[in-house]
Amino acid sequence: MTIVDLTSMGEPQSDQQKEIRNRLRSLQDQISEYCYQCAKCTSGCEAHKLLELEPHKIVALLKRGLINELVNSDVIWTCMTCLKCRERCPQKVAPVEILFALKNMAVASGKQIPGKYTAMLQSILTMGLIQDIQQITTRINTTVKREDLGLPALVKPTDPAKFQAGIMKIAMEKV
Repeated sequence: MTIVDLTSMGEPQSDQQKEIRNRLRSLQDQISEYCYQCAKCTSGCEAHKLLELEPHKIVALLKRGLINELVNSDVIWTCMTCLKCRERCPQKVAPVEILFALKNMAVASGKQIPGKYTAMLQSILTMGLIQDIQQITTRINTTVKREDLGLPALVKPTDPAKFQAGIMKIAMEKV
């Protein structure tokens, strides 16, 4: 099975859908008791700064039971999984867990994953990095490498087949 198979899932996975929906209901019950919409999660969200993801609004929509609307929204794919929302929440509510469950629900429902997300996953599988190591151009129009800037070298997986097998195993685990 390839990452394309994992991310496209041509036919809906009803048994997984049920399991994920139960997880979302559980999160919905927990959140109703704890989240009071202070928006501290959103204030630290990296995706909010760049892509306007608002974790506190995701929580509010889940509290209102709008799971299908969230699953069908592209906003769930903008989370960078930095976990700052979990760290900043005074009530220890974790919007990132909601987003994981929503993404899983979208895939299990047969929804199409955005192309850039799929390309990123494919890149991780093929070379172990989100993108290839790049040189940068400085303000004085010279090109430099990481080492020239005193940055440590990035290490790619030594055994790509073993790395791929490990990633595929993680991807196939139950929610």
